Amino acid sequence: MRTFKKIAILSTMTLLLTALLSACGSNAMSVNGTDTMTSGGQEDTKVDTIMVSEVYHNLLYLPLYVANNQGFLEQNRIELSPIRAAGSGPTALSSVISGESAFSFHGPEHVAFANAKGGDARSLVLLSGSAPVWAVAREGVSVSSPEDFKGKTIVVGLAPTSSNSLMRKLFEDNNIDIDKDVTITEVQNGSELGAVLAGKADIAFVYEPQLDQGIAEGLHIVHDFTKDYPDFAFATMNTTTSFIEKNPDLIQRFVTSIEQALDYIHSNPEGAKAVAVKEFPNLDKKVVEQAVQRMIDSKVYPADGHINESAFEAAIGMQRFIGNLKEDLAYEDIIDASFTK
Repeated sequence: MRTFKKIAILSTMTLLLTALLSACGSNAMSVNGTDTMTSGGQEDTKVDTIMVSEVYHNLLYLPLYVANNQGFLEQNRIELSPIRAAGSGPTALSSVISGESAFSFHGPEHVAFANAKGGDARSLVLLSGSAPVWAVAREGVSVSSPEDFKGKTIVVGLAPTSSNSLMRKLFEDNNIDIDKDVTITEVQNGSELGAVLAGKADIAFVYEPQLDQGIAEGLHIVHDFTKDYPDFAFATMNTTTSFIEKNPDLIQRFVTSIEQALDYIHSNPEGAKAVAVKEFPNLDKKVVEQAVQRMIDSKVYPADGHINESAFEAAIGMQRFIGNLKEDLAYEDIIDASFTK
């Protein structure tokens, strides 16, 4: 299993390095400015139209959607082209390195992977902290302590997704042999609940909104990783150092928009839920609203966007545990916190 994961990481890093080399070490401008004049004739209302890339549309990036829907980006003179769903962290970051996108949204570990291979990217602002992963079980299955996972049939997303990594760290820390003490099936992210709801598995490790979808179907929480890792850099906004050097004002305006969105989520939860419902029209409204409330209550959405060193170490330490990252990269090698308040 570990060999498979290492091969997968090496493959994605090879693709990322190829994109890096093809860009000749530079991040092409993907910003189109439209100047409008103030009454005094000063060009201080330039609107930048940019493209951004996310891994896939999900609640981890709700601050981005709130910033866009509630007008914070517009207030800060930024217009988004349609958000690009890249499908993976390395692909999203590669879009930035190639100059196609200005910013990418994923975990800071992908910046670490790229920089370890010679890249020069940075994470700028935190959108989701803590570790928003939960274990849910079918009726009749109880877990009072990690020891109770032994003997269970478990479904989890394909490695190296974070839910898989967190599960393995939990078992390692509690002397649970992953090959002998439990039966694990890895599936595509988002399909973890199926086997549990069908009675073919005992427990699934999931993100939101799958968690509240499962609860609506009668499942119950048996482990909450937000309590294990209250400080964890899970989803960040990222770009390259060359883009930072060329566009500091734009970056400050975008970071400010994200922090305004975080303030809004905490001061107006109902408004944040309304944005989420709009962004996910195919999901049950009640499920989406409960998922957002749970993420607020669990402090998944941080009070501000600053990426502190303990959150960074928790995220990168998990990658070292899994074996995805061997290089010793410092906080300053990955994080540029100069734009957060």
